[in-house]
Amino acid sequence: MLLSMTGFGRGEARTEKGTLDVEIRSVNHRFSEISIRLPKVLSLLEGRMRERIGQRLSRGKVTVTVSLEGEDGELGKLLINHEIAGRYHNALIELKQTYGLAGSIDLAAFLTLPDVLTWERAELSEDQGWELLTPALDAAVADILDMKRREGETLGHDLLARIDGMEVALTRIEERVPGMVGALRNRITERLAEAGNDFEYNRSRIETEIVFFADRTDCTEESVRLRSHLAMFRELVRAPEPAGRKLNFLLQEMNRETNTIGSKAQDTVIAREVIGLKEEIEKIREQVQNFE
Repeated sequence: MLLSMTGFGRGEARTEKGTLDVEIRSVNHRFSEISIRLPKVLSLLEGRMRERIGQRLSRGKVTVTVSLEGEDGELGKLLINHEIAGRYHNALIELKQTYGLAGSIDLAAFLTLPDVLTWERAELSEDQGWELLTPALDAAVADILDMKRREGETLGHDLLARIDGMEVALTRIEERVPGMVGALRNRITERLAEAGNDFEYNRSRIETEIVFFADRTDCTEESVRLRSHLAMFRELVRAPEPAGRKLNFLLQEMNRETNTIGSKAQDTVIAREVIGLKEEIEKIREQVQNFE
C-alpha cells in the first residue's frame, strides 16, 4: 500500500468543557518528525499524542494543532468575586463619609483592585483530558490517512503503468541481444572478404573473438535480476504495509542493473532503450520520495 506523506486531517469532539478541534498536517520528510500545539489545560497529553500518532503515521513532518473552544475556552470563565468587591465598595464609601472626600467611584479603577475579577480554569487530570481528546484525535488521524491513501492509490496507478513500460523495453533489449553476435560475425566476414583474406584460414581466430564478444556483451543475468526487481516493485505497491523506503532501495538496484546492461551491450538500439529505462527510473524515484 502506498501512503502519500502529504495530507490533511481534521477531527472534532463536543465535550462538557467545550468543542475540541484537532488538525493534522503532514508534508515530506526523510524521517518522522511530529510537532504538537496544545491548550494549557491539555498540555500533559503531548507524550501520549506523539506515541499514538507515530503508530499510524510512520514518516513525514507532521504538525498537530489542538484547540478548545466554547463557554469555558482555554482560559476558563471570568468571574466576579462579589464578596471582595462589596468589601472594597463599603470601604470606599466609609472613606468618603469619614474624611469628606469628593469624587465618585471609578469603574475602571475599581476593576483593577486585587481579586475583584478572577479566572476559573478547568482542572483536568491527564486521564480525564485523554478521554476527552481521544475521539477528536482518532478522527483526525483517520481523516488524514484516508487522504494519504487516496493520493497514494492515484500515484500507484501511474507507477505501475511506468513499470509495465519498463518491462516492455526490457523485453526488446532481451530480443536484441542475440542478434549482436550474428551481426558481429557478419561484419568480420565482410571485412575479411573486402581485404581478400581467406575466411577458412581465419575461422579459429574469428570464432574465438566472437566467443569473447558474446561473453562480454551477455546481459542475461542483469536482465533476469531487473525483471525480478520489476516484479517485486509491483508486489510492494500492492502490499498492505507502507513501502516508500523499500521502493527507494529497490530503485537503486534497478538503476544498477540498467547501467550494467548499458555498459555491456555494444549496440545503439539497446543504448537508446537503456536511456529510456534510466529516465523512467528517475521519474519513479521522484514520486517515491512522496511515500511513507
